[in-house]
Amino acid sequence: MGDAMQSTRHLVDPELQPIVDALPEMHFSAENLPELRAIVDQFTAGYAVPDDGISREDLLIAGPQGASDVRVVTYRLDAGAAKLPAILFIHGGGYFSGKAEHAEEWCRRVVAEVDCLLVSVDYRLAPETKYPGPIEDCYAALAWLHDNAESLGVDRERIAVQGVSAGGGLAASLCLLARDRGRFPIAFQLLTYPMLDDRTGREGVERVPTTGEFVWDYDSNAFGWDCYLGDAAGGNEVDSYAAAARASDLAGLPPAFVGTGAIDSLMKENVDYALRLIAAGVPTALRVYPGAFHGFDNFDGGASRVGEDFRVDQVTALKRGIGG
Repeated sequence: MGDAMQSTRHLVDPELQPIVDALPEMHFSAENLPELRAIVDQFTAGYAVPDDGISREDLLIAGPQGASDVRVVTYRLDAGAAKLPAILFIHGGGYFSGKAEHAEEWCRRVVAEVDCLLVSVDYRLAPETKYPGPIEDCYAALAWLHDNAESLGVDRERIAVQGVSAGGGLAASLCLLARDRGRFPIAFQLLTYPMLDDRTGREGVERVPTTGEFVWDYDSNAFGWDCYLGDAAGGNEVDSYAAAARASDLAGLPPAFVGTGAIDSLMKENVDYALRLIAAGVPTALRVYPGAFHGFDNFDGGASRVGEDFRVDQVTALKRGIGG
């Protein structure tokens, strides 16, 4: 990347600058897919499960019609309330990597602070499973939550969805899908620097020059969408259930919180989507964090002020969205 590598370093939050130097170099290509997945796995390899009074359970639930079962990981406080709100959590990983347990530290924090049931869905990954397989896996998990609310001790009126990066794209599309199918309502959507637009990073599409240098650049973003959508990525036939930014009508969607970093390659599409939600009458909070690149809150070891601001803001949004 030559001189461009230094062009926006001065914009990085000072507490995050050491992270930029320490992150492994990642080459995004189909040939490197096993290596990419291994690197993502390593990010959470050292996590030690705390004795925090939160129970974890791995389950297999019915998948989409004609497809295999879907694995989910559930978390709840051992001494939680009898009737809980619930969060369907959708992990990140560019559509091609990641696992349901990769965000376990975050999931446990949410459960402890919100007092909820959290269900993390292990959707099938691209390119082995392209659209619509992953979004239908997420819909199957939402259906399972609603159908089993009584036995799970869940309040059907307080089911939220949170997605991170690619999972944020899936979460946004899931809200559109649930709205249009009309069977399983969602009370709130928390979109964490979501991948919403398959056109971002494509040739001929404007790139904000102060964004996208670190962690997740425009080329890697295009690669993720290529994995998920194949040859359709960036073309005219992509629908909103594949890429939420393609939706023409955002009315009637759940209230939302959209959070992104100011130097994230996804910043513009995230801000644009939040503004469109607001214009459609959807109660929406938008936060853009100065000096923050993609995934900043996951890489800071819990130590940066900007990362903690984001974590607190997300928990607060969830409490407001589905709290008692």
